[in-house]
Amino acid sequence: MNTKKTDSFGQYFEYPEADFDWREKEKIRTEINTNYSKYNGKSIAVHLSYGLDGKSYKYYFENHGFDDINIFIRNEFGED
Repeated sequence: MNTKKTDSFGQYFEYPEADFDWREKEKIRTEINTNYSKYNGKSIAVHLSYGLDGKSYKYYFENHGFDDINIFIRNEFGED
């Protein structure tokens, strides 16, 4: 059984989804969609934002189109 996440067209994302609170994922997804013109046409991108804990993070995501993203890394800003 394949446990990889798929986009709205059934295409698999390359990387496994990052493991953090779903509410934070939805917050970041909404931010990415709101600012989608910055990410349009980029297959891999980084979004900078604050997590629910108030800390700043870099969210690395695969982009298959508007609202078709997979956040695969969340690093606290300054960790990498």
